[in-house]
Amino acid sequence: MIDAGILYALSLSYGAFSCRTPPAPKQWDCVNRPHVALLVPVNDEVFQVFLSQPKQTGAGETLEVADLDSLPPSSMIEVRHTGALYRYYRRDEAMWTKVGESRDPFLVEIEALSHAGGSVMLREVTDLFSE
Repeated sequence: MIDAGILYALSLSYGAFSCRTPPAPKQWDCVNRPHVALLVPVNDEVFQVFLSQPKQTGAGETLEVADLDSLPPSSMIEVRHTGALYRYYRRDEAMWTKVGESRDPFLVEIEALSHAGGSVMLREVTDLFSE
C-alpha cells in the first residue's frame, strides 16, 4: 500500500494522538482481511511483516495479534480495519502515536507533518523522493 517515501513522511509526522495500545481489529473477516503488520523498509520498498493471524474460536473467527509492546522504538505498523481503512502508528518509547490514515487507496492523510501538511498523494510522494 505505501512506499518508502510515504513511510519516511510518516516517520517525520508529529501525530494526531498517542495511546498505549493501537486499536487493532478483533474479528476476522475474509472479505476485508483486517490485519496488523510491521512496516520494514528495504532500499526503496516497504515490506509488511504480519503480526496478526485469524484464529478459530467457539464464537467465530477472531484476529490474534502479537505482543506489540515488544517492538523497538520508531517501529511503524499498519492497522487495516477494512479494505479501504488503514491507520499507521509509530512506536514512541512506551506509547504508539497515530501518524497517518488512509480511507482511500490513493490517498494517505499524514497527521501534522511539520514542513508539509494535509493529504499526500501516493504518486506525488513517490516522485518527490525518487528524484
